[in-house]
Amino acid sequence: MGIREPKLATAEFSRDMVETMLTYFDAYADDDGVLKVEVTSWGLWLPNKITGGRQFLGLAKLPDGVRQ
Repeated sequence: MGIREPKLATAEFSRDMVETMLTYFDAYADDDGVLKVEVTSWGLWLPNKITGGRQFLGLAKLPDGVRQ
């Protein structure tokens, strides 16, 4: 049995979210070619290195408590 590290977070991506990351990868990736995704309770966000803000990437599905 190997070492099991604790899970820090889980991010869920829909196909359109992945396609958005691929389309805009160069615009949002850092100088080392790494794309960061911020995980919040309101969804996933791409930090914008130019403006210092962030753009909404999406939310793959609504949280259980919000579904109707």
